[in-house]
Order: sequence, then structure tokens, then C-alpha cells
Amino acid sequence: MRVFLLAAAVVMLSGCASNQMYYSPYDLNRDGTMDAICPGMDYDPSKHSSYGWRSDGSDECNDRNESA
Repeated sequence: MRVFLLAAAVVMLSGCASNQMYYSPYDLNRDGTMDAICPGMDYDPSKHSSYGWRSDGSDECNDRNESA
């Protein structure tokens, strides 16, 4: 279990340290358009949320679903 937690921590740190685009977890094929939730909603993958592991598009999608 400790090995798994250590490996997960290393993966998370390496992901934050890389200079990659931040995709939404709702974008299944990473094309900049939501697939799973808010289908068809476009977003800019280069704009990441304050948490740094997902795009701001996820927040916009969540706000849209909460108001509906």
C-alpha cells in the first residue's frame, strides 16, 4: 500500500511539473470538446483551474449542470 501511495505521489508531482496542456476529465478524446458531460461544449485546454490538473472547462461545465 505504501508503494502505491508513493508511486501516486510521484506521478502527481511529475504531472504538475510538466508543461503540458490541461484537459478536462470530461474530454475523453482530448480534442477540446466535452464528451462525457456537457457534450459538445468547447473549452480551451491551455487554461487550467487553480488546482492545476484539469481545465477551466470542467468548472464551467459543472456550473452549467448545477444551474440546470
